[in-house]
Amino acid sequence: MKNKFLYLTVAIFISGVNITHAADVVYQTPEAPAYDEATIWGGAYIGGQIGYNWATSKLSTGFLNDDLKASPSGFIGGVYAGYNWEFSNAYLFGIEGDVNYADLSKTTNTIISAVNVEYTPRVEFEGAVRARFGVNYDRWLPYIAGGVSFARVKDFVAVTNATSRNSVEQSDTRVGFTIGAGVDYSLTNNLLLRAEYRYADYGKKSFGDGDDDKVKLTTNNVRLGIAYKF
Repeated sequence: MKNKFLYLTVAIFISGVNITHAADVVYQTPEAPAYDEATIWGGAYIGGQIGYNWATSKLSTGFLNDDLKASPSGFIGGVYAGYNWEFSNAYLFGIEGDVNYADLSKTTNTIISAVNVEYTPRVEFEGAVRARFGVNYDRWLPYIAGGVSFARVKDFVAVTNATSRNSVEQSDTRVGFTIGAGVDYSLTNNLLLRAEYRYADYGKKSFGDGDDDKVKLTTNNVRLGIAYKF
């Protein structure tokens, strides 16, 4: 009888140890981290970008019936930085600025009554200050953006006939507006990838001394970027 009681006591003890150990195992199992969207998108960030820019520049003059048109294009690259605010973990508002090296140029020629008119626009750099509005889909952030754009532009015109060649060159910083759309992807909570399209219009600018001479510049570009969020 005593042996049976001893065996029963040992069995109960071993069962209690196993149950306690199992409870410890369940207790120590780590839970999946909560997905905090605000930590991903809210805050300051800085990054770099590259892209391709298609520009269209038109020169209207008093001595030509049609505009002179040139379409410089090429690669651009630069830096951008901004700050995002999130509302209800769904909608985002942000302010962003960027500046990019461009160096786009193109020469077009027109011959009128044995007179050759040469026009060369050059875009040296381009940048903007924009507001952004986006909608948070987990790690994807599609957005629209718009604001003020600026560009450093150099225009060159040369008129050549059989006996002479006259030229005018003008450099200025143009200010206009820009609109665009894109998508950001949160690779990690601190590393953000971007693809974007942007349009900018710099309006008409007086060229040289003639009141009727105007130049107009517009640009279209696509960009890829990568940023670090603090």
